[in-house]
Order: sequence, then structure tokens, then C-alpha cells
Amino acid sequence: MVIMITGIIAVVVGRFIAQPIQGFMDLSRRAQLVDVAAITLERMSREIRLALPNSIRVDGTGRVVEFARTVSGARYRTAGPGDVLDFSANTDTFDVLGVLPNMAPPGLIASNLGAVPGDCAAGTTDCLVIYNTGQVGANFYALDNAAALQIVTAASVGFARATPFPLTSPGQRFYIVDGPVAYLCDLGAGSVVRYAGHTVTALQSNVDSAAELTGAGATGRLLADGISACSFSYQAGTATRGGLLTLRITVSNQGEKVALMQQVHVSNVP
Repeated sequence: MVIMITGIIAVVVGRFIAQPIQGFMDLSRRAQLVDVAAITLERMSREIRLALPNSIRVDGTGRVVEFARTVSGARYRTAGPGDVLDFSANTDTFDVLGVLPNMAPPGLIASNLGAVPGDCAAGTTDCLVIYNTGQVGANFYALDNAAALQIVTAASVGFARATPFPLTSPGQRFYIVDGPVAYLCDLGAGSVVRYAGHTVTALQSNVDSAAELTGAGATGRLLADGISACSFSYQAGTATRGGLLTLRITVSNQGEKVALMQQVHVSNVP
């Protein structure tokens, strides 16, 4: 009799608590989906804001975004006293106006006295870039305006190029880049993967898949899984506004989906 009464009570009580428990589980799952999407977009956005001006490019599928990541930058000296940047020389050193950021330990950049011009493209040394507009003759990916970094201190920079820099910067700006970074949304694998360490490639169509990126020397790190849809789009900057990158991803689990969108404003001042 006691067992029967206990069973009846359990059935009655179970009907009252089953739905709240299921609701709690559903809410927890949705919160997890939101967290995955929000953290993924935020991590991408933070790094994309470090992009070299006018280096962001999105492939034709809208699922790969690539950019050159800057680790430092400042203004170069064009008039004495001091060591000025010689735009007629292949190899030169020049003084920095002010202090070059990110030189304090553990600094993101370091000298490479034995660097040769091709090391920038190969990714074996950091690159010095001046006046990147992304256009013909001033395109980082074509190495028009990039040099291999040889000497770097808080007050001076030395570089090596095969030919002199083609264009000066109206604002005397220069950037130090540690190489290209790509985020690839793979719907087949349901993931977003960050790739870095690959060679500088003129055509993005040659590095817009996991196989091509790893073949070019990139190392991939999983950023998020459970991705069921995604799209990236980029509006290049103009003379009156910066560039705008729009990121959209959808995360799914057990039949539920959460879609988030985030826009990243990026500098286009070379």
C-alpha cells in the first residue's frame, strides 16, 4: 500500500516538475548557444581591429575573411636632425618619431639581422609596410609596399627590400605586420577555424580553403563548433568613413538555433 501511494504521489508531482525542469534545460542550452556565438564574434572582432588598413578581404563564398595583422606602428622621420627614411634605397634604417609600441618584454616584435627581402612573404620575419591602399602598386598581398624587418628598437627600424618603397605615406605612417590571418567558416565540419602562419599570397582564391591554407604553411586552431550557417561581408572604406566588416553566424544544437550579427569598424588610413 505504501509503495502504491508513493508511486501515485511521484506521478502527480512528476507532472508538475517535468515541464519546469525541461524549461530549465532548454534555457541552459539556448544560453550556451548564445555564449558560443557571442564569444566567437567578439574574439574575431578584437583581432580584426588590428588589421593593416585596407588589407581585409573576403572570398567569393563569404565564408573566409583574411587580413594582415599589425603588431605595431608609428611615424617615420622625413627630415633631420636624425636618421630619415630614404625612399631611394632598397635597404635602410630610419628613426621613429616618438616611441614604437610593443617593444617592452615580452615584445611582439624582434630584430632579425639576417632577414632578406623574401622572408617577409615567407613569414619567417615580420614585415614593414608603408602606405597600403590595397590598390595596384600599393597592395600588401602583392608585396608592393612590404619589406623584411631587420632591425627594430623603440627608436629606430631597419629593413630590406628588393626595390625601394614605391610610395610615401602622407601621414608618415608605417606599420609592422606579423603576417596574414584567416578565419574560415567550414559548414561541412560545422566550425570556425582561425588560420595563421601562411605565406603572403597575392590571390585569396589560392588560400580560401582549409587544404590551401595548411598547404601554404598555416596552422589552424578551432574557434567554435556547432556552426550551421555563416556569412562575412566587407564594405571598403572611403575618404569620409572607415571600412565595415559584417560577421554573421548561426549556432545550432538539438534542433535549436541562435543567430548573431556583429559589425566591425576598421581603419582605412594608410
